[in-house]
Amino acid sequence: MGGGLFCPDETMTRAQFVAIVIKALGLTPELCDDFSDVADTAWYAGYVGTASRLGLINGRGGGIFDPGGTITRQEAAVLVARAAALCGMDTELDSGSARDTLAQFGDYVKTAQWAREGLAFCYQAGILDDGALEIRGGEAVRRCEVAQMIYGLLCAAELL
Repeated sequence: MGGGLFCPDETMTRAQFVAIVIKALGLTPELCDDFSDVADTAWYAGYVGTASRLGLINGRGGGIFDPGGTITRQEAAVLVARAAALCGMDTELDSGSARDTLAQFGDYVKTAQWAREGLAFCYQAGILDDGALEIRGGEAVRRCEVAQMIYGLLCAAELL
């Protein structure tokens, strides 16, 4: 966060998360004009462009990415699962397998339908800790959780 601070319990914006994933994978930032709310001059524009070009992100719809919006746990898990697929991992699960993986969590029915396969993959691959009692998919992901997710992704993809 600057000044030598990590601030592990703080949240993260969507732009910050995308930048971290692109950097962690060693990808080159490239501009694109997929989102009307991402100016070419913004520090994150190249990271968002690369993520969009590779199909890691879709935005919020209507050509909006919402770079300053807080990223949720389920959004982060879906992006990480897509990044894992980009690394050559088999991330596809049928709805029954995803449900079986997520059913251990008391709040899995509160997660977005579109996020369940990505969440289930992240739990199965050890990217997310399945020792927790709840997924808390709609909650903002904390910086310490992001660090663990990225580390888990890189380990699972055998990039470390």
